Amino acid sequence: MQTVSDFFKTNRLAKFIAIALAAMFLVITIALLMPRSPKADNAIAIPIAVAAPLTGSGASGGQEMVDSIQLYADIVNREGGINGHPIKLLTYDDKGSADGAQQVAQEIVKTQALIVLGHRTSDASIAAGSIYQDNKLSAITGTANNEKVTADRPYYFRMVYTNSTLASVLSIYAQQVLQFKTATIVYDNASKNEQVQSERIKTAFGANGTVKKTWALDSDPNNRKQSIQQILNELAAEPDPGILFLTLTKEDVAEDFLVALKQRGLKTPVLGDQALSREAFAKRFDKYDEEKKDPGFFTDGMYVASPLLFDSAGADAQEFVNAYQKTHDGKLPSYLGGKFYEAAIAAVDALRKSDLQITPASVSKDRELVNTALSSLNSRKVALRGLTGPIYFNANRDSDQPVRVAQFQDYKLLSASQQFTTIANPKSLNLPAELQAGNIVQAGDQFFWRQRVVYTGIDLNKLNRIDKASFTTDFYIWFRFNGNDDPVQIQFPDALANSVNPTAPIFDPKAPLKAQTVGNGINYRLYRVRGEFRNAFDFRDYPFDSQNLTLRFDNPNLSSDRLVYVIDTLGLKLPKPDAIQRKPFQGLQLWDFKEMSYFQDTSRSSSTQGDPDLFQSTTQVDYPGFSVRMTLKRKTLVFLAKNLLPLILLALLTYCALFFPYNMFVPRTMAPASALLSGIVLLLSFNNQLPEVGYTVALEYIFYTYFGLCLIPIIVTAIGAKLEKEGYKRAFKYLNISARILYPMILIALIWFYAVNYGSKLF
Repeated sequence: MQTVSDFFKTNRLAKFIAIALAAMFLVITIALLMPRSPKADNAIAIPIAVAAPLTGSGASGGQEMVDSIQLYADIVNREGGINGHPIKLLTYDDKGSADGAQQVAQEIVKTQALIVLGHRTSDASIAAGSIYQDNKLSAITGTANNEKVTADRPYYFRMVYTNSTLASVLSIYAQQVLQFKTATIVYDNASKNEQVQSERIKTAFGANGTVKKTWALDSDPNNRKQSIQQILNELAAEPDPGILFLTLTKEDVAEDFLVALKQRGLKTPVLGDQALSREAFAKRFDKYDEEKKDPGFFTDGMYVASPLLFDSAGADAQEFVNAYQKTHDGKLPSYLGGKFYEAAIAAVDALRKSDLQITPASVSKDRELVNTALSSLNSRKVALRGLTGPIYFNANRDSDQPVRVAQFQDYKLLSASQQFTTIANPKSLNLPAELQAGNIVQAGDQFFWRQRVVYTGIDLNKLNRIDKASFTTDFYIWFRFNGNDDPVQIQFPDALANSVNPTAPIFDPKAPLKAQTVGNGINYRLYRVRGEFRNAFDFRDYPFDSQNLTLRFDNPNLSSDRLVYVIDTLGLKLPKPDAIQRKPFQGLQLWDFKEMSYFQDTSRSSSTQGDPDLFQSTTQVDYPGFSVRMTLKRKTLVFLAKNLLPLILLALLTYCALFFPYNMFVPRTMAPASALLSGIVLLLSFNNQLPEVGYTVALEYIFYTYFGLCLIPIIVTAIGAKLEKEGYKRAFKYLNISARILYPMILIALIWFYAVNYGSKLF
């Protein structure tokens, strides 16, 4: 009977098959051990309920809420989920009403959802809140302002300021900034929340002014038109109506009111509710003849409150905008998407911190663990990183983030020229002196800094060169602002040298190209900067890398409470066509332009600056700044074609050595050895193109694999010579054949690995 050993001795094909299978097994094993991107596996999904108005007049806003939460859920799932468990959204339509909210809340508590993200309005949140409370199910709203949402409800949290804060800020804004001493108020009589808010505004404004009239609008479609006309008749008859506080939260009701107001010819200034601070609201008026003749006819100049304005937001908010637009065909999100995205951040963090069992029997226990985790997010020290600043909840489970005021212009929502920021610890300041100087305003027992807004633009003329750790560029920078010239006293912390005159400063605030006063007494300053700037590069993926080049400045003289640089959306003509954005980068031979983003920035200092009064202080000061981030992708195919061709030829030469006769010991060892030394020289030349880095770049793994391949012919020949000397010529032959198979298999595995990990970055 023929044994397995005898079979292999007599069957040459079997030997080749065995060798090939062994080599393939080795290659596949190595490939499987290669690092892979983490993904949420097929484990049990963690359900998160989302309650939003998906039908009716608020449907577009509700869909934005869902889309933004889903955007974050997708990111979490791509990165491995929550301890390996993917997130699954359970979406419910609350119809934007209290009755609808109660109905979906009853459905949600019967599911295995561990947390709820919703609702949009205060009326809906209050109605559903008691049901969540009874079932000990935590909920987070991104936008509901009424104090009752979280009052005495330890299972409800909010990502936004309260109605009291909103009323105070809007009142002092109308009086201190817009200089109105009288006001009128309109609210929807179908909303309890709007009625309460109108009373709050009346009280806050009435402390230092006079509220002439408060009207309850009948929003019932059958009575709405008549009710609006009656209000407008009384408004027109009022000799000094002042500013009109429009506390309407339903966009269709506000639309009807504004159309009637403008068509009546009344020019009453309007300060609108947070719910109207969406650019989508301004575009509702496209269908009217007045709007077609004069874009912005109904909304230009209208002020609105908002918890998030993207022109004055930081890098994280701009990344959210870009990701949302890529996912939704260029559609721009509003504060709704941003705040519920932050709610999703807080929810996922709580789920991660909880020791969840995720079984039908553990739902109650898991919900309690989630609530405990949310409740522990209770100070800036443990805050999460959000789009609008640190995410945490105060003692009332509310957010301490500030109210922002914006103004509509050409359908765009722009930060108003002055803002107010809350003073957390007024006792640490010389309040009488600051109040007298006008730097601080007071509303009841609250104090606010006056924050100047500087409309800022950086327009690139040309990006000349990218080096190992720096780049050289030429650009215009401009500022539009009220008041003195403090906003132009800036510095570029990454500046290395003036590329035109090395002995001159890279930026001189006293030497603008233009300095003039434009409409409404706004100062305009234009500068041109040409210089070299250092940049932090990440070469881990080199040469398959993309790099972010950042131009940034800060103002070391004023804190960010007093001054903020916002994106001059109109001056920069954003969004720009792709062809115009690419123009400054056309001179770069090895780089492709991908995208550019602008964002408000800050730099932080904890220095006492030698002041004895600050020796025991732990206060950190944030200084305002502004950044432009340019993302460029290396032309990898061009780089590989120019630089790796010699390595490919050397690899072929090394492989050919395995086909040399067995008795050619010197050529079989010297050729791979020479190729190995040549590869080392090539690697050193590549490394000279990079700065000193403390990690291995992607290209180096190619070389390390190549060095291993060079050793194969040398090792095989050395072992084979010994085998031949001892009379095992056949063993030498099979060893050589195995090496001929293994060599290309390793190359195939290497190519496969780089194709999987970097294939998408080649084009």
